[in-house]
Amino acid sequence: MLSDPSSVDAEDDEELDLGNLIRLIWRNKLLIGLIAILCGGIEAAIAFTTPPVFRATAVVVPVHEKDLSSGGIANQIGALTSLVGVNLGQTGSEGPASDAVLDSRWLVEEFVKRNNLLPVLGVGSKKPLTLWLGVKKFKEGLLTIRKDTRRGTTTVAIDWYDAAVAARWANGLIALTNELIRTRAIDVATRNIAYLNRELEQTTAVELRQALYDIIKNETKTLMLANGRDDYAFEIVDPAVPSEWKERPHRALLTLVGLSIGGFLGTAVAFIRERVRRRKSPRPAR
Repeated sequence: MLSDPSSVDAEDDEELDLGNLIRLIWRNKLLIGLIAILCGGIEAAIAFTTPPVFRATAVVVPVHEKDLSSGGIANQIGALTSLVGVNLGQTGSEGPASDAVLDSRWLVEEFVKRNNLLPVLGVGSKKPLTLWLGVKKFKEGLLTIRKDTRRGTTTVAIDWYDAAVAARWANGLIALTNELIRTRAIDVATRNIAYLNRELEQTTAVELRQALYDIIKNETKTLMLANGRDDYAFEIVDPAVPSEWKERPHRALLTLVGLSIGGFLGTAVAFIRERVRRRKSPRPAR
């Protein structure tokens, strides 16, 4: 004899009732508790066997200096810079260009090569890391750069298993950024001065020679500051120091998450078990 579909739907609705669910959990509390403890124990084991990761953070600000575009020099030479074909350097930070270097793959690649980090980054890997993979791992897994436009600061953070190493890498990465930008500024200013001196030898006009002298003076200033200052593009206002607090894993939180997942899985198992038991038990004849 076929059962009434409406009675089946009503029975399913009854099974989903909150009161029935609470009674189901109470009847299967041992099963649910065991599964919750098992999942919580697994999460706790993972959390307590995972090496702690420490975060070292350094805060920098861009270095700004007066450049050729300000003052009386710009009024004297006007369009002369485009006429003689030089790219006038600026002392200090170049704004977006310096930020781009700090966030570049080129910087991380230079840092990894200079510090021979591929064996360190590849610990635990089945085969040696290539330079491309090592740079990718460092840039995406270890390095975090955040810029606060309101305060005008940039935060450079390194996550690593050794707090002292993380701090050394964070400070070292900023130092390398300054070095690369400073080296480029020295190279550009040196080439500009050499070119301007050649132009000066071929020029007899007094006003043009004076303008060239002014440009050479500005490029010489750039060269002097680049050679004499380590913090050329970024100044560290808060250097990275070894942290005494780990960044992760959050062991207590992971254990609670494991218990919660276990409780949910245990309830689901109990519900499925109850449904199977009811379907196997004979129904009373109507």
